[in-house]
Amino acid sequence: MNPMRLRMLIQFAFLAFMTWTGYRHQVVGGGPTGVPPVDALCPLGGMESLYSLLASGTWLRRVAPSYLILLVIVALATLLFGRVFCGWICPLGTIGEWTAKISRRLGIRPREMPEPLDRQLRFLKYAVFAMIIAFTWKLGTLAWRPYDPWVAWMHLSAGLEGMAEAPWSFVVLFVTVIGASLFVERFWCRYLCPLGALLAPLQKLSLFKVRRSEEHCIHCHLCGKSCPVRLNPESTDVTTSAECLACGRCVEACPREKALFFGTRSKALSVTAIGLLGVGLYLGGYGLARAANLWSTYAPPPAAVIAEDPASAVFGWMTVEKVSETVGLPAEKVLAITGLPADTPLDKPIKEITDDEAFRETLQAWFAAQKESRAPVPPPSPANPEEIKGSMTLRQVAETYGVEERKVLEKAGWPLDLPSDKPLKDLAAELGKEVAEIRQAVKELQGKP
Repeated sequence: MNPMRLRMLIQFAFLAFMTWTGYRHQVVGGGPTGVPPVDALCPLGGMESLYSLLASGTWLRRVAPSYLILLVIVALATLLFGRVFCGWICPLGTIGEWTAKISRRLGIRPREMPEPLDRQLRFLKYAVFAMIIAFTWKLGTLAWRPYDPWVAWMHLSAGLEGMAEAPWSFVVLFVTVIGASLFVERFWCRYLCPLGALLAPLQKLSLFKVRRSEEHCIHCHLCGKSCPVRLNPESTDVTTSAECLACGRCVEACPREKALFFGTRSKALSVTAIGLLGVGLYLGGYGLARAANLWSTYAPPPAAVIAEDPASAVFGWMTVEKVSETVGLPAEKVLAITGLPADTPLDKPIKEITDDEAFRETLQAWFAAQKESRAPVPPPSPANPEEIKGSMTLRQVAETYGVEERKVLEKAGWPLDLPSDKPLKDLAAELGKEVAEIRQAVKELQGKP
């Protein structure tokens, strides 16, 4: 099969599968027995959650082991065969590339940034990546999610509700991934993709790169014209640019055999071989992770976190019954706390009933309020023993001033068998004493004049 047709078939297969998975997640929901969420199927999440994992051994909310596994697989594939993930697998890259093809058929003339501006803009994706990691590690949450175009694509089937959940992600999708690609092919990949920024340095270290034979090259310029990210393989013997997507279009555009190829200093591989090896490593790594029982797209919060905040374990795919079981409250109580009608179906996912994030936050606020109300309230602490009031009990005096009840009574000359929970003024009235005697006794025990 023609390598470019094979690549297009593989791109279509991944795009179709991921889009279908996004749709099924909206219908079925997530969780340990549901369909993986969008967040569990992107390698970038592994990097986003790395700090939390190393610092506390916990995953960020919505992050699971699958993130880290995909990150390791993609990084390894890039080190060996280049950015095959970007050129053959990534659905956003496919969307951008195919948008450019459609625009050419519609007669839209392609544009290119002026070369100096193009060079500067390519650094923008590294700034995006750095900000995502910095904010995520600092805030302890997926800071990029509200703007992630991949989230938007996977929520297209949710319609207006999906747009309302993360409106800026849809703006990024339609403006930078699709809209800009009508004029500049793979605009998102070139200038903004944070995962591309992560993989770019690994591309420079990759074992197999695009190489040119000066002996066979006829300088027809077709390789540079075919490159989706505006590289020029004709200008160098080895394409070491971090921007290369390992798509193979330049190699296939070359009219001379052996003039352009993927290879090391001693080994050459065809475009088909590079693509299949990269994709095979990706799928093989996934298969091994499943076989070793390491693959998981759901990671509940640790028991210690749930004990501190039961609502942290609440997710949109849960039913009201499941939420009730998770937080340890009757379903009726859950409905009352969150303001849902009493006749709300108990077997329906929360995300289909209301805004699941607002639902969870309301529960968290309720548990926080309950915890605060149960906290022991210490008795007032007078500034000095002169402010001991007759309404205080012997027990409160002892706790407040750090003295023993028995010693206070001895020092004041009061009977030692007096009740600890009776106001001082009542005891004084019964004994014909004065509360001032207790004040003086405490002063002496504290060594105050």
